[in-house]
Amino acid sequence: MNGKFKKVFVPALSLFCICLVSAVLLAFTNELTHQKIADAARSAEIEQRFVVFPEGVSFEEKEDHAVAFGADGSVAGYVFVTRGKGYGGTITVMTGIDINGVITGVRVLSHSETSSYGGKAIKNDFTNEYTGKQVQYFVKGKNIDGWTGATRTTNGVAQAVNAACDIFNGIRAAQKGGE
Repeated sequence: MNGKFKKVFVPALSLFCICLVSAVLLAFTNELTHQKIADAARSAEIEQRFVVFPEGVSFEEKEDHAVAFGADGSVAGYVFVTRGKGYGGTITVMTGIDINGVITGVRVLSHSETSSYGGKAIKNDFTNEYTGKQVQYFVKGKNIDGWTGATRTTNGVAQAVNAACDIFNGIRAAQKGGE
C-alpha cells in the first residue's frame, strides 16, 4: 500500500507544484505587461483615427465615439469603434463618417478570424469599398460586395459599420432636435 501511494502521490504532487509555479509566473508576467499592451492598443487606435478620417486634425473623446475637427477648428465628422460577429469571434472596426454622412474610411482594428479566408479578406482590406458611400444599412450582395469565401467575416464588418451608422444617425437626430 505504501509503495502504491508513493507511485501516485509523488508524481501528482510534483505536477501540482509545476502547475502552481507556472500559474504564478504567468500571472506575474500578465501583471507586468497588461498595461503596456493596453497602452499600445490605445495608441494604435488613436493613430487609426487619422487613417479612417484623413481630414481630421484633432479628435475629442466622447462616450461612444470621437469627434473629428478640421483645420479650421470646426466639427468635420466622427469616428466610431464598433463590433460585429465574424466566423472566429468578434471583429472590432473603426469607421469614420463626415458631417454630411459620407463614410471616410473603415479599418479592422482586431479580429479572431481564421488565417484562411476571413483573415485574408481583412488583410487585403476589402473595407475600402465602404469609403465614399453615404450612411445606410449595408448588406453583402446588395450594396457591398464583400469577399468570396468569407461571408461571416464580411457580414461581421458590415454589422460593425451598420452600428457606426446607427450611432451617427442618432447624433444627427439629436442635433436636429436641438436646433
